[in-house]
Amino acid sequence: MDDNHVPPLEMIKNFCESVNSWLSSDPKNIAVVHCMVSIPSQCRYVGYWENLLCFPKGVDFGPPDVNLPQPCRRELLRIRLYDTVNIGSVFFVVSELQEVPGERYYPPVEVFKGCCRQVKKGYPRTNSQRYYLSYIDRDGCENQSATVEPHLVAQMDTESPVLYQKTCLDYNFEKPVKVTGDVRVILYEKMIGGRLFYACFNTAFIKNSLLQFFVGDLDKVGKKGKSICGPAFCLELLFGPANSDSLFSASCDDGFSSDD
Repeated sequence: MDDNHVPPLEMIKNFCESVNSWLSSDPKNIAVVHCMVSIPSQCRYVGYWENLLCFPKGVDFGPPDVNLPQPCRRELLRIRLYDTVNIGSVFFVVSELQEVPGERYYPPVEVFKGCCRQVKKGYPRTNSQRYYLSYIDRDGCENQSATVEPHLVAQMDTESPVLYQKTCLDYNFEKPVKVTGDVRVILYEKMIGGRLFYACFNTAFIKNSLLQFFVGDLDKVGKKGKSICGPAFCLELLFGPANSDSLFSASCDDGFSSDD
C-alpha cells in the first residue's frame, strides 16, 4: 500500500474480517496493529468507517455489519488555496486508487495535474455556471412512473469579496475532472519535487459541493508547507452534483453580442 495514502475502504473491510477470523479461531491468537504516524486523512477515514458500521444485535453480540458505500462519481470543477503567502503558484496532482483485478493492492493512478495561480480582480471565468442532469432514486416510492425524467440543475459559482483581500491561488478546470472513490490531492512547490502537503478523501462522503481543508486537516505539512499558509489558509475543492452528467458551461455573457 502507498505509504502516503490511506487504504481504500474495501481493503479496511477485508483486513478487519481477516483479523476477526484469526482472533476467533483460537483464544491464544493475538493481533497487533501498528501505525508509524497518525495523519489527518487517517482520522478522516476512521470517521468514514464509523459511519459504515451497524450493530443490529448490539455491540456485545458479534461483529458489526459493514455497509460499504456505492461508488459515487463527482466532477472536480476547481481547486483553490485561500490566504497564501510567500508563493505565487502551486502545482497539484489529483490521483485516485484503482482496483487491479486479482490484486489486493490498489495503486494510485494520476487523473490530472496542473498549477494554481494567483486570482486577480477581473480574472476571466470559464465556468461561472454549469448545468447538470440529475437523476433521483425513487426506489420504494409508490405510484412511480416507469420512466424517470432527469432534472436540470444549475450550479452557480459566486465569489466573496474576501477573495480579493487576500492572496488566493486557484485552478478552474476547462473540462470537469471525474473522480470516484478514494482520491488524493498533492500540492507541490515545484512541478517536480518540493511537496508541500496533501489530503485524502472518499467521494461518497462529500456532503455538498465543497470540501475545505484547513492546515490541521492536511497531511505531512512541513516547514515549507506552513510557510505558505496565512492565518486564514484553506484548501478548497469545488465539485459538481453527485453522479451527474455535465451538459455544458455558460459564461455570463453567453448569447449576447458586444454590438448590442
